[in-house]
Amino acid sequence: MHPAPQLAADYYLDNFKKLTEHALTWYADILTPNELSWIERFSVLPKQSQCLLVRLYSRRGSWFRSDKLEYTEIPQLKDALTQLQQQNFIELNGLISEQDLAASLLTKPEVLECFPQLDRKAPKHQLVASLTDTPFTRFESLNFDCIELLNSELISVLLTLFFANTHQDLSQFVLDDLGLHQFEQYPLSKERRFFTSRDEIDQLLTLSQLSKAYWLCNQKDKANIDALLEALSQVLPAVSEHSYIARKQFKLINDLARDLERFNDFPLAIEWFEKSPLPPSRERQARIYDKLNDNDGFSRIVHNMLASPENESELEVAIKLEQRLLRKQGQKVPRAKKPKTKEHHLLLDLTQQRVELAAMEHFIKAGYQAFYGENVLLNGLFGLAFWDVVFADVEGAFINAYQHRPLDLYHSDFSQKRKVMFEKAFKRLTQNGFEHMMQTYRDKFGLANPFVHWNGLSQELLDQACKHIPIDTLLALFKIMMSDLKLYRNGMPDLIVFKDGGFEWIEVKGPGDKLQDNQWRWIKQFKRLGIPFSVCWVNQ
Repeated sequence: MHPAPQLAADYYLDNFKKLTEHALTWYADILTPNELSWIERFSVLPKQSQCLLVRLYSRRGSWFRSDKLEYTEIPQLKDALTQLQQQNFIELNGLISEQDLAASLLTKPEVLECFPQLDRKAPKHQLVASLTDTPFTRFESLNFDCIELLNSELISVLLTLFFANTHQDLSQFVLDDLGLHQFEQYPLSKERRFFTSRDEIDQLLTLSQLSKAYWLCNQKDKANIDALLEALSQVLPAVSEHSYIARKQFKLINDLARDLERFNDFPLAIEWFEKSPLPPSRERQARIYDKLNDNDGFSRIVHNMLASPENESELEVAIKLEQRLLRKQGQKVPRAKKPKTKEHHLLLDLTQQRVELAAMEHFIKAGYQAFYGENVLLNGLFGLAFWDVVFADVEGAFINAYQHRPLDLYHSDFSQKRKVMFEKAFKRLTQNGFEHMMQTYRDKFGLANPFVHWNGLSQELLDQACKHIPIDTLLALFKIMMSDLKLYRNGMPDLIVFKDGGFEWIEVKGPGDKLQDNQWRWIKQFKRLGIPFSVCWVNQ
């Protein structure tokens, strides 16, 4: 095992400069004058001051105590603070209210020492609540300086421009530096930027703030949901022209509208669901009309879903809803028959391990080579087989060096844009069988791939799959996956077992468990292709 790489004490400064360089290279024309000035002034700061400023941006919040800052690579901390204040990057002992000071910077004993009139028996949050927004002025009574980070929002802008999302942060660079996340080398976008206007950046940042507020709030309080809906309608256009931003907007709308539905505010829920084309918007509208016994509305939504389903999952839902609608209208609709499957019925001790592992142990004792790899094997083989296609030089697919997948992986035109590449890959697999996948496994081991889970895809499992699964069977399964990469990456069986030159996929169900829709979806495909499959019912 190779020793973990040692990072330089100021490793983070180089990483932060990647953000500023990327912003200037790609987006200088849509940065604000204040942001451009900040980057320019930052670039000429002494190195210690740069380090301290990046350290502050890496912390939470915008208020800090000087006595809590101690970094070996910044020996002259006081000088660095003075320089940052002189250059207007921070404010020392500036305007802060008594309440904010107590909440952000003081411990409970310090709050009581600073404000002796408060009730000593009260918890800190009550002490903070009892204070006011009166400016605090007695800084000489503190044994530290209060540091306010100015332009604290800038880091969010730089990160969003670099990663084209709002969930990756500076820790991503550290994971890469330590070798914990390793990415494929791929060509970056040459022509099309992810953002084309300042409005798009601001929209994504605003959506991120609203989404965070949603998940932090008490969603059982309707006032919170109403407030977020009001904020959403005030700060964003009806639909963003940027597809990624619009999708995030639709997802938040669906979440909020679903809460309105739970509050039985059906008219407003429908009004908001109508603003989102993203599933399950139409499904929820149909179910609301069903609850209201509005068969006309129910019928309209269902037939729209059947006529133009967003994906196979929505089509499956629409078919079920249509059957319910027909029954409500008095028609007899026979229940759809589910395919019959081979079954195992086992009585196992489940006190020591989870049901899938207990079942795997049973099959091993019965002479099988058995592996637990739910969603791991077939996805992994797909990722190995089409590695070059996934990371192909397609304009706009990759915009930074820290992507584990192309931006358009789950777009409806992903396969079409790479049609020729997929055709070549299928031809190569037909001719060479598993040879290419095995070589890719050796060459790319450890590199991030959206389909390959390296910890689960062992060399032994791969060897057995190559020996026992016919290549024609595998190619047929790949084509199913390509029909909807997001839909078909889940619901695969828990176990795969090998014996006497054959293989069998096995879905394990413990006490009280049953087959889910995404599992029936694969079962139907296995049945159609004649692929060995069974359900193992444990203690049922």
